[in-house]
Amino acid sequence: MKKNRDRLIIAINIILLMLSGVFVNSTLAQQAEKKTVTQAPDKKEKTNVEAKTEKKEEPIPEEVTGWRVKDYRPYLKAMRDLEKLNKEYSENLLRVAIDEYSNGLDILGDMEREVKRLIKYYNDKKNFNEQWFWQEIDRKNREKRHIAMVKKEAKIKSVTFFVKAINHLDEIESREVREKSEFQNFQIRLYQVYVSTQYDVHNFMPCIPILERYINLNYKTRNDVWAYKYLSSCYAFMEAMFKKYRHSTQEQIFHYKQRKNKHMLFAAELKYGINSAEYKHLQEVVEVDEKKTQLLNDFQ
Repeated sequence: MKKNRDRLIIAINIILLMLSGVFVNSTLAQQAEKKTVTQAPDKKEKTNVEAKTEKKEEPIPEEVTGWRVKDYRPYLKAMRDLEKLNKEYSENLLRVAIDEYSNGLDILGDMEREVKRLIKYYNDKKNFNEQWFWQEIDRKNREKRHIAMVKKEAKIKSVTFFVKAINHLDEIESREVREKSEFQNFQIRLYQVYVSTQYDVHNFMPCIPILERYINLNYKTRNDVWAYKYLSSCYAFMEAMFKKYRHSTQEQIFHYKQRKNKHMLFAAELKYGINSAEYKHLQEVVEVDEKKTQLLNDFQ
């Protein structure tokens, strides 16, 4: 019995020693972890800490509100007009106008390439079935009509884009944008291509207001001989139209006659000079023309 009791006491002591060892090891491990945390970080860790600190020092973004103003359009006309004065709004309109202008030029460019292709095709084509001269004349007339139709269709289509571009320019109200040389140069090119294209398809009347605007843009446009050539022809068309119109008056006819003659003389002055024979000849023609009209008015 005594031996068994001694063995039991020895076993209990061994177990207690083992438990105390485990407790000491866990305590030492915890102390080591605390020391590691409290130690200064190495260079890499320091860099990360500094980066985090710098990020925290960035400016605070504006407060996020509940307004959703992306698609806002003011109902009041006065507020809408204020937005049109915005430089960003005007620059966007200018970009859209340039895109429309480019689309119109692309159509004209494609048309010119197609016309060159057709002319080459007709010139290279062998027409052995033609036995009489009138067959050749009839064929050439058909070819001319086809080419003229291709030109007219393309020019009418391109004019729609030029009109859109002009309308967008008219909406630009920012003085800063309108006074830039890029804007003014683009406006000149747009007016030129619009007038020449409209004139080619015999839409003379819409050319007049754009030409009047054009010559008042700057000194260079005011002395552009082509502007006065186009204007005199457009006013001549208006004169002829009012002559055919049954309810027109002589004052209306004379109004367009005077404008036609004025711009025709100015075109001759710019091209030949005021002391040239060409200018003097046109001056005589104008005087005779206006005298005839005045005599008709006096007779009536």
